[in-house]
Amino acid sequence: MVETPVSEIMTTPVLTVAPDETLSDAAWAMRDTDIKSVAVIDADCDPVGILTSTDFVQLAADEADPSEATVEQRMTAPVETVTPDTTVTEASAHLLDSGFNHIPVVDDDVVGMLTTTDILHHTTGTATA
Repeated sequence: MVETPVSEIMTTPVLTVAPDETLSDAAWAMRDTDIKSVAVIDADCDPVGILTSTDFVQLAADEADPSEATVEQRMTAPVETVTPDTTVTEASAHLLDSGFNHIPVVDDDVVGMLTTTDILHHTTGTATA
């Protein structure tokens, strides 16, 4: 049985933000593109973190001002990644072990985002929206 690589099911294109952007700007970008996670990249386009909707739940609970806080202050770092040729099975096990729902796919640059939703669509044979 041939394993499916994550490159066949990952979400593309990936929204990226810089660590020094405000959380407010990142939130608007996420809302405008209807996504739940962004890859945080440095000036060399290397992934340095990930920011997800869960981070905004924590922000609200802390009653912090998103226009004052930066992405770097709330992102998960260091970021874990997979490569495009990682199998869906391997990536699924990694997400389960780590407790994450999103993981950037990196091949020199960030080329995709693999989510638990992508995996569920693949497993059930349903198309993504």
